[in-house]
Amino acid sequence: MIIPWGTDAPIYHRPIATIGVMIACVVAFAVDPKHEHTQYMLALGDGIHPLQWVTNIFLHGDIFHLLGNLLFLWAFGIVVEGKVGAIGFVALFVAMGTFQSALIQAFADPGHARYMLGASGSIYGLMALCMIWAPRNDLYCLVILSGFMRILVFQPEIPILWFSAFYIAWEVMVASLLSLSASSSLAHATGGLGGVILGLLLLKLDLVDCEGWDLISRMRHGRTGTMHRTEKKRTQRSLVERVHKKAKKARKARAAGEDPDLLAARTLREHLDADETEAAMGFYRAFRRKRPAWRPPDPERVDLIKALAAVGQWEDAAGVMRAYLDESRLPSPKIRLKLAEVLIRRLDRPVAGLRVLEQTPVSDLPANLAEGRRKLEAMARRLLDEGTLELDDPVQAI
Repeated sequence: MIIPWGTDAPIYHRPIATIGVMIACVVAFAVDPKHEHTQYMLALGDGIHPLQWVTNIFLHGDIFHLLGNLLFLWAFGIVVEGKVGAIGFVALFVAMGTFQSALIQAFADPGHARYMLGASGSIYGLMALCMIWAPRNDLYCLVILSGFMRILVFQPEIPILWFSAFYIAWEVMVASLLSLSASSSLAHATGGLGGVILGLLLLKLDLVDCEGWDLISRMRHGRTGTMHRTEKKRTQRSLVERVHKKAKKARKARAAGEDPDLLAARTLREHLDADETEAAMGFYRAFRRKRPAWRPPDPERVDLIKALAAVGQWEDAAGVMRAYLDESRLPSPKIRLKLAEVLIRRLDRPVAGLRVLEQTPVSDLPANLAEGRRKLEAMARRLLDEGTLELDDPVQAI
């Protein structure tokens, strides 16, 4: 038996809605423990009843069904609500439960079952959201094994990615073997599908901030590091706040007919001011790809470089510095030295670092920077003498 009970994921919103949904499930069970009000369950083979798509997800068959769902709802709900806020969490929970209930009532073969009920579909949707949004975080679990007259108890930390992927894949396999007939496995599988769709869509629309630790960013950019952060947590905007801000910004842009480059610079500045480093870098990269001629103002680009360096995203920082040096009318020699330092100290590329230093002679620098240049050059040559291997891969401006 595996019981998830907590997580190391950063929680930026109190789990008010998660607790509220748990209480609603308990109250619904207490009010009708014998399931006499069948009109609120998901009827099978009796037509379409949209109200039941919502009401059935708060009902449970027995106390063990309820307790099991409450444990999983807490473990995954706090992660999702921690990223999108209370209103966003309730909207997602209901949307995923409605999605799986509608599919089952409309298309599944009822077989011998007359009704279905339970929050499992929504919970598997939450598992899918966590798998996409927080794959590197861990679940704190209690594992109980029994056998040979012994009971063994472990408390492992299991990565959310592997925990969720295993459970969802298992239910998809079982549902397929049952020929997609109405079953708990089908409810779990369709709920997980709804979670995958919503998770990817909200990432695509930039309506959830995963700070670069989401599954797509890791697959695309190969992020490294640890999620056990020691810095102070920052306040994140909820899903509703982010949707409202995007809509307001779009209305302003349409009303004013604002120049896209100016709007882009302001958007980049807003991300930086909100300490949204990953969002700022993602926007910068996407807009540069869309409009290669765009030249963000030097202050915004310098602040982006500082933000990337602060979180250790050295490859991105080096690319932005190269673009700044190539495109700025009056590039700061400090940025050139910083690029050389990143290449030499952080990326183990002394040859590339020496090339950057060659573009800034000691005679062109004040005394304090000239001394720093000499130290960097000496470090690069020492790395070369020690046999550091480096492919001829120049830094790409981004």
